[in-house]
Amino acid sequence: MRLIPDGQVLDEELEEVLLLSCELRQRVREQLHLMAQGEYERVKLGVKILSSGKVLAPNLPDAERIQRISLPVEPRVGEVLGLAVAGDHGCTLHFEMQASKGHGRIVPLGSIQKIMRESIEAAAQYIKTHHDELGIGAQWRENYDVAVLATYMGVPKEGPSAGIAMVVGIVSALKRVPVRNDLAMTGEITIMGKVLPVGGIQQKIRAAYDAGIKEVLLPADNLRETENLPAYVLKSLKITPIISIAEALDKALTKFDITAIF
Repeated sequence: MRLIPDGQVLDEELEEVLLLSCELRQRVREQLHLMAQGEYERVKLGVKILSSGKVLAPNLPDAERIQRISLPVEPRVGEVLGLAVAGDHGCTLHFEMQASKGHGRIVPLGSIQKIMRESIEAAAQYIKTHHDELGIGAQWRENYDVAVLATYMGVPKEGPSAGIAMVVGIVSALKRVPVRNDLAMTGEITIMGKVLPVGGIQQKIRAAYDAGIKEVLLPADNLRETENLPAYVLKSLKITPIISIAEALDKALTKFDITAIF
């Protein structure tokens, strides 16, 4: 940029400086949104030049990127689809769980943040106290490690709504029973086995429809929020309300029951 000795700049040069400044601030804001979506909403920054009335705003192609997950080609052990909200749109989340001999560790992978880690621990506690009815040996928390991977590892994942996906995936990995590949789910869980309502239901349902998912499990208390969705979405998707983890496991796990690892 050419600077004039008296400190004056041309309008084009001023626009260049302001646009660069806005872009830097916009990139910082995008990173804050990714790290703590509940605290930092996605906003678009810009500046208005009063003398001309011209509005400048940076165009960041990656800021408008929508995460898309390909559905598994067949039911697989420990592979489960969740639903989330990113900015003003919904997205699918792809989780993989794997159980192996170890010392009872839960290993979160893929930029999983604090609240989602607590959902994993809640899922583990539920499984520990209900191991008999689940057909899982009591010693699994002492003798086995469970790795939980959220794909798109560079993007932080946060929130409690993936709790139901966590418990389904971990049970699948421990029992070696595949999870249906045409189904996605959302819902917060409790250690007593309840499924609690979550936010962003309409955005999540639309994301499931766009991904080609056939059935969505959601908390029964969220069912009313689906009534205003377009008819073509509701016709293509089976929406199944659930109130308990046991219901989710019954719907999500395939009936081809392989012997558990214990």
